Amino acid sequence: MPANRMAVVTTVLASAVANAATVDVPYPTGTTQDTFNAGLAGPGSYVMLNDNEKLTVAAAQISLSFGASAITITNNSTYTWAAGTKLSLGADQQDGNDIVLLQVPIDLASITANGDVMTEIRPGLYGSIEYWEFVVTKPVTTAAKAATLNLEIGTTNVGGGLIALTSANATPLGKVVAGAAITGANVLTPDSKLSIEAAGVTAFAEGQGFVNIRIRKNSAFNY
Repeated sequence: MPANRMAVVTTVLASAVANAATVDVPYPTGTTQDTFNAGLAGPGSYVMLNDNEKLTVAAAQISLSFGASAITITNNSTYTWAAGTKLSLGADQQDGNDIVLLQVPIDLASITANGDVMTEIRPGLYGSIEYWEFVVTKPVTTAAKAATLNLEIGTTNVGGGLIALTSANATPLGKVVAGAAITGANVLTPDSKLSIEAAGVTAFAEGQGFVNIRIRKNSAFNY
């Protein structure tokens, strides 16, 4: 069964970090923002203070955000971390091999009103949708057109994850428009029916592409 990987970086706090305040740490050696963003940060990240006290993301004692050059840690522990404290961050990386990638072609000119773009495909597995994106294969050239895509499982919208397509960002050829972070309601079972919906439509005159939908299989059900 695949296991997540933990990358560790250690620093000493130059100043105190109050509750609800933040501190930036460098990326662990061999990792970058791309190691953790777009759904690739695992659930097991933690901070260790003075090799003694462990605070975890899972317990909501810390939260992490992954910037271009540093990881920002938010202190949610309810107390201040003193200056001079040794801080070790264990940054959990999802295993990159236990995924399924669905690709669905989309003709933008065919989206003429709010509603389904794809209705009830059946991935047929246990897993979670962690990220999706739109890849331009035929650029949009007519100005002032737009549509926002979202995912739906059954009759429930996936939390977050909106892809906001516009004339300005659906060009040039090969452009990738990333979905916003997915925040919940993203769990699939073999019975689940997955749809793509469009809203806020100002009908495109042209343009084509496809979406990549990345699903991480639930290893508890892998045999």
